[in-house]
Amino acid sequence: MSLPADAPWPARHYPAVLLAVIALKALIATLLPITGDEAYFLIWAAHPDLGYYDHPPMIGWWLSAVTAVSEHPLVIRIPGILVSVAPALLILALWHRHDPVRARLVSLLALFMPLLFIAVLVATDTPLILFGLLATGLVWYALREPRPGVAALAFFLGGVALGLAFLSKYFAVLLGVAIGLHILLFAREHWRGLLLIILGVLPAVALNLYWNWDNCWYNVMFNVVNRHGGDGFDPGGTLTYAALLVYLFTPWLLWFLARQRRAVVQGVREHRLGVFVSAGLIPLGLFALLSPFAGIGLHWLAVFAPLLLVPALFLTTRALRISVWLSGLLALLHALLLLAIATLPVDWLRGHGDHASAVFYLAPEEVAALTEPYADADRSEEDWHFFTRSYSRSALLSHYSGHYFGVFGEGSHYGRQDDLITDFRALDGENFVFIPRRGEIDREELAPFFDRVEIRTGEASGIPWQVAEGHGFDYAAYHEDVLRPVRERYYDIPAWLPEGRCAFRERYATSANH
Repeated sequence: MSLPADAPWPARHYPAVLLAVIALKALIATLLPITGDEAYFLIWAAHPDLGYYDHPPMIGWWLSAVTAVSEHPLVIRIPGILVSVAPALLILALWHRHDPVRARLVSLLALFMPLLFIAVLVATDTPLILFGLLATGLVWYALREPRPGVAALAFFLGGVALGLAFLSKYFAVLLGVAIGLHILLFAREHWRGLLLIILGVLPAVALNLYWNWDNCWYNVMFNVVNRHGGDGFDPGGTLTYAALLVYLFTPWLLWFLARQRRAVVQGVREHRLGVFVSAGLIPLGLFALLSPFAGIGLHWLAVFAPLLLVPALFLTTRALRISVWLSGLLALLHALLLLAIATLPVDWLRGHGDHASAVFYLAPEEVAALTEPYADADRSEEDWHFFTRSYSRSALLSHYSGHYFGVFGEGSHYGRQDDLITDFRALDGENFVFIPRRGEIDREELAPFFDRVEIRTGEASGIPWQVAEGHGFDYAAYHEDVLRPVRERYYDIPAWLPEGRCAFRERYATSANH
């Protein structure tokens, strides 16, 4: 369908704007160093499995395929870039036959939505967004399809897509609950379709449950048991969450939606688009109830918020035109900020307390270079094993140095994938290299676990950076002071979980000699 001559400029030049945004995202993705979380997911990719410590396995599977092609930052981030424009393309496909002008304008609002615009990185949310959109779209299609056989197939495929979203991140459960509630409350005649959705989800759920049963219930322990220590009641959390929503949807779009709410509600009802609203609004409402008790992260909203742009299709063209221009300017500000972070030299923070951290995360290749004398077989007379005290820093150095860094010490409940990789029993008597987080090492923290500790000093981006050598690792001492407390704190599996296998508990029994 051709556009009218008086269509707004952004609608008339939609393809050029879309390509420009993708090109800008690609530039930012090329310039930004790999982040700690991305490097952590790359460790998943290097160890393909049916699950990982923190989350289900989908992003690890994706990155295994991507890194088989290249480990260049842009290639690694291509899935994130493509998925970040998927909501815009979904809206365009949904509505371009009804009203191509509004379809293009609302598509641009999705393109410029802050959360999606800055999504040039890869994360567990990346496949969640794709499969969550696909699941919701298939259910919407099934609810409108008059042919029973085709509708049944769409419901089932929607369930399969929801299962793949579940294997991406557990927020898919909220999406499934929202879709189920919509059918039960507003489309009860399709209750058999809900059963088909559940049937499509079941294989993914069964796979995930089996892996957890066979691996210390890692995902359950992280997301349900160890992660939440009871932060108490804080009404300020609700205000913060409200501010997050205003930032995400932008004040101007919310204003127009409030002003034109009658037309919006009528349009959603007439065109039977309610499942998109339910799939977005119900999870956001649940987050509102949770906000006084836990901080709600912006990325929590990634799969739900884009669905709530669908009602904007019923705003006036004038309201959409104004919103697109303002959202585009906001997106441009975000782009300039990201480009500044990516291109400014870290030396501008010299003398600031965060200078060393900036060097670690913005110039990680310089910190990784400190390990070259130990990794070069021709220059090193001994075999070395590499460690930091942080999963994020270990993952970064693993990526930029080309050899694996484990995590030394108790760590936290975050990022404990190294528990599945490093067997400290096999390292008894071996030699370790430690890279500190801010360039300085406390010898006394390492001394109890080695025959001797030596400190050497190198340089990273002009900062003196110490490197510790631990000679003769004492596994028995480390087991007693570190591994036993870790086992008691993070591997105390509740009785309500069915008893399964746990390699960590078996590997580090109550005695180092057991």
